[in-house]
Amino acid sequence: MTTTRLARAATAVALFTMISRILGLFREIVMAASYGTTAATDGFVNALLLVNLVAAVVLYMVITVVIPVFAEERERTDENSAWHLVWAYSAWVSLVLIAMTAFIALFPQIPTALFHLDPTRAAITENLVRIMAPALLLQGIAALLTALLQIYNKFAVPAAIGIVFNLGIIIGVLIGRGSIGIEAAAWGVTIGALAQVILQMPQFLRLRHGISLKPVFTHPLLTAVLMTSIPVAVASMLQQINSYTDKLFASSLEAGRVTALNYANSLGAAPRAALLMPVLMPLFPWVANMIAEGRSDDALRGIDRINGLLALTAIPTGFLIALYSREITQLLLGRGHCAESCVHQTATPLAWYALATLGAFLTMFLNRALAAAHLQRQILVATVWAVVVTIVFDLVLLKPLAQGGIALASLIGIYLNVVLYVWYLRRHFPTYDVRAFLRQQGRITVAGVISLAAAFAANQVLPTTHEKGAALLGPLAAKITVALIVYIAASWFLARPELIDVWRVIKALFRRQRPTIQPS
Repeated sequence: MTTTRLARAATAVALFTMISRILGLFREIVMAASYGTTAATDGFVNALLLVNLVAAVVLYMVITVVIPVFAEERERTDENSAWHLVWAYSAWVSLVLIAMTAFIALFPQIPTALFHLDPTRAAITENLVRIMAPALLLQGIAALLTALLQIYNKFAVPAAIGIVFNLGIIIGVLIGRGSIGIEAAAWGVTIGALAQVILQMPQFLRLRHGISLKPVFTHPLLTAVLMTSIPVAVASMLQQINSYTDKLFASSLEAGRVTALNYANSLGAAPRAALLMPVLMPLFPWVANMIAEGRSDDALRGIDRINGLLALTAIPTGFLIALYSREITQLLLGRGHCAESCVHQTATPLAWYALATLGAFLTMFLNRALAAAHLQRQILVATVWAVVVTIVFDLVLLKPLAQGGIALASLIGIYLNVVLYVWYLRRHFPTYDVRAFLRQQGRITVAGVISLAAAFAANQVLPTTHEKGAALLGPLAAKITVALIVYIAASWFLARPELIDVWRVIKALFRRQRPTIQPS
């Protein structure tokens, strides 16, 4: 695959990922306006978690296993043997998915019991799980198609599956909310999952080059490959545990709190799509290549500057969303069935999720940097510690802070992950200057605090605590603009190299060239 084609593929993936995340946010806006925060929406969130959890595990497993296995077998034997192995592997994964789908459809009360729900929410969840059960199989097949297309170096269409999935849910809700209620969203999930398969199948059929679609179940290396899949699947499941425990603990609260937590999480994650992917997409491959080439000093300088870029974008974003969490929730969700209580229940955890923005940015980048340095075991250990600590704080903070305590526990777990990643980075690269990293993050944080003070001052002139709708938009935009101007001015004195780097990245994105980072 040529560098030009790789760059185009990376751009397409970034674009489709961003569109998918934006549609995901719009999906939550439609859900909030259509249903608010009720026992029914709690049931939908829990049922969707089950489907998405299985899909995420299967996608991670098959991409992690299938692509390298295919390449190795093709090199060791030939392409026919490689496809025979991959096709046998896909057949067994499909059988497992069919069995899981049938089991969940016939006995939805069993997975529903994982959430320890009250009878009302349990009955709703069981019904929605039964409707969504086919989506489990369909998303699994979509994951297999994604891996098979990536073998052909086709990335754009697989990256678009999130778009059609979110569109399926949105269309289902808009069409059926008035007649069948929350079941419309569940049918939308199944429709969206089917669309994922339909989207990818034509391209796969065009590219298969005479490969037989007849199922095969044997290959000399199949057992070894299936055994390799087990720890990969376990690692992926471990990464999903906190999503489950968040829903589990929130289910012990009054009806609607699970949904409010989910809305807050979606709003808090939006900056990752809008800011993180455009910054990370062109820069991370550059650092990964330097690590692979053994240019450790250059790689460390690149890591240091990317950490600065991420902080420069994440800190004002997190601070301002946290400060204006009520206004942002009101502006995006406060309509239809999402009344004042819905806004309040969502705004509280949103503030904590917003303050975790910097940690989320750094965690995603450092995870990839450690993976490029072949430190997968350390990543797994850090993940285990973060999961355990998050669950402990969930239990401690749930009673006094309700769903806000769950969001605060997530914040603690995320920043613990950052600490562990930096520690492992320092152990692997002894020349990595942790103190310089802390000074850098501190300088940018001070600039963020100065902008936050400006935002507090603007609140005295343009209070928006009780405003709604169009009356809220103008004053809120004005206050955010003032805060950002102050932040840029403060950064010019406190974080000038990082500010210049951001400008370089923006120019590089529009010029379609790889940005360069000058040493400090």
